Formats: sequence, C-alpha cells, structure tokens
Amino acid sequence: RPAMSRGECACGMLFQMRALSVNGSPSRQGRTVAHLKKLELPVVHLSDGIEQAVSAILDADLVVFATPVYWFNVSALMKQLIEALPEAPDYECEGKIAFLLAVCDDDGGQQALNQMAAPLSHMGFGFPPYALSNYINHSMMERSEEQWQREVTSHMKSQIGKIMREHGKAKRRGVLKF
Repeated sequence: RPAMSRGECACGMLFQMRALSVNGSPSRQGRTVAHLKKLELPVVHLSDGIEQAVSAILDADLVVFATPVYWFNVSALMKQLIEALPEAPDYECEGKIAFLLAVCDDDGGQQALNQMAAPLSHMGFGFPPYALSNYINHSMMERSEEQWQREVTSHMKSQIGKIMREHGKAKRRGVLKF
C-alpha cells in the first residue's frame, strides 16, 4: 500500500496523499532499490507481479518509477508495467504525479528516462520540476560536474516532501481531484 502523508489544513479538514516507489529491477537487493529506499517510501517490486504493481499505482497519488538501464533502455519489467497501465478511454492515471529514476553504469540514463516519460505523460501523469532529470551513472558519478549525481536521490526526496506538503494547500483550493 502507498505511504500516506497526513496533515490538517487551516479549515480543520484532514488531507492525505498516497506515495510509493516502483522497483523496475529484477533484483530486490540491487542499486536501483538501494536508491529507492533512501526516499523512505514503500517499494513495490515488479518482480512480485505486474498486476499487483498496477493496483498499487492506481491507489497512489505520487509514484517514483525506477529502473536499471539496459542498452539505453528501461528494464523488461518496467516496459511490461508501462504497457499494463490503463490509458484511453478512462485515463485512470490522469493527475497522478510521477518522478523517474534510471540507474546505470554507462550512457543511456537519459534515454531510459525518455522511454518512461513519453507513455506516462500520454496516460495523464504529471511531472513536477526536475522529475525527468534523475539518472545515476555509477561509473561517471565521481567525474560529474560538481558530482551532482551523488545528490540525485536526496534532491528527489526533498522535492517529493515539498509536493506532499503543498498537496493539502492545493486540495483545499480545489485544484486537485484526488
């Protein structure tokens, strides 16, 4: 089940936001899931079943999709998940917030993010600032400009926390449908 962020708005009404992360790696102990654990969100492992992941995503308001990079692309499990998510005519994912994370040893991180972003956007997922620039290239980490790749996960955690805090304000104004 997705994690709940609970709070109370000025009018005294309670709000909540459900968030989770999705591990697109076949490994439950690899680098992809290690980065997801730093976000302190529940982790859904695609290796446990695609249908279970789809159900959890449909119950969530915010989803972090993470995948290892294989030959400039997402994992087969992530591809299966994307193909299983509902789209037209009901667009059940419309209005959900998505963050993307690609973990690699060589080039291909940005290409993998693009392979997730296009179909998820078509399904109605929204992407906040910096949600599409999160790849971690382990072999280049030390050489990245100002070693920015070391901070990708902590920056993402900060952005998610900010969104979850702001969620109550937006919901109170009637901007959000969930």
